[in-house]
Amino acid sequence: MSATKGPEKAPAFEPAWLDAGADRALALVEQAGERGPDLVEAWVALRNAAAVAEVAAFDDAPGPARKAARRGLNVLKSRGVAIPERVRIARAVRADAPIVEAWFRPPDGAGTAAFTVGARSGNGRYRLVDVIVKSGAGLVSIADMEMSRTQLRESFAEIARRFGSAPAAVPIAWARARIAAARGENERTGTLVPLGFERHADVLGPAPSHEPAHPADEAKLERADQERALAGSGRLHAEPELRGWLPDPAAMQKMLLSVTSQVPLEASGDTASAEAKVQEVIQKATDGFFTAELRVRFAERMKDAAISMIARGARNSAADLLEAADVIGALEPGREPHTIPFLRAFFEKAFGLAAARAARPSTSP
Repeated sequence: MSATKGPEKAPAFEPAWLDAGADRALALVEQAGERGPDLVEAWVALRNAAAVAEVAAFDDAPGPARKAARRGLNVLKSRGVAIPERVRIARAVRADAPIVEAWFRPPDGAGTAAFTVGARSGNGRYRLVDVIVKSGAGLVSIADMEMSRTQLRESFAEIARRFGSAPAAVPIAWARARIAAARGENERTGTLVPLGFERHADVLGPAPSHEPAHPADEAKLERADQERALAGSGRLHAEPELRGWLPDPAAMQKMLLSVTSQVPLEASGDTASAEAKVQEVIQKATDGFFTAELRVRFAERMKDAAISMIARGARNSAADLLEAADVIGALEPGREPHTIPFLRAFFEKAFGLAAARAARPSTSP
């Protein structure tokens, strides 16, 4: 087995990855990227023969991980571990029993998230269904396509380049449960169900009979110190999953109008006074915007965002985010939202963006 390179030891893989079955093995080695062979070696060490065999069986798996898996099979055989032939061979050739996998893209500030559900046939091609869900509406978009695993890998790499994180592999049961919950939201809100839902019901469902564990809980992160996590929670907005989180446009506009009316241009010379007034406006805007109901929604979105952070190895930041989410979702009576740096940062970002736009030189003649 290869040793970890570099001065620092790479972070350990989360338990849900180490315990993964054949149905998630290929997706996880893809998501692990350069650490794909390390993940395979971890499976070998834990005698997870099903996952190793699944990666070894497919020529379209990432090359280094596939080579590690094929070496790993020999190691497992030498240790007397039974290799599940039904995974390595039968699944590879049975066109009538596709393996269904799922990936998740975390929500934006408005609560819009995405699932990609893929049924992989015996020849390695995927029948993919992209599902966009929005909090308060339900299913809002469904699109389908076919791709090879190589094309899917390239597509996810492009998403990672654009947004800072690739779609995270998630258990299919959890994905189906969330899609079913969104479908129920359509019925409650009257939002039209996008065309194609029934056509792809065999891939998108059925929903599990019991609510699956949240992937962030399955990761079993070490609990973060609450006070430290809260004090630094504003910095979490620098994470790719959270950079675009802002208040809704109406709340931002109201805050900016309040700043304009209360901090006149002639007072700009008194920098300290102007900054104090801006902070006062931001605090009031934060308290007015983040109602108890909205705090619960954002706590749920924060937990969903943690899935992506965990998948790309930012486990400490994910632990801090989950700790902050717990506090935000059940804020103590008398504790104002503006005292939580994570919530206050929404309006600080909005003000910073507006100030940056105002500082740009005009291009008009």
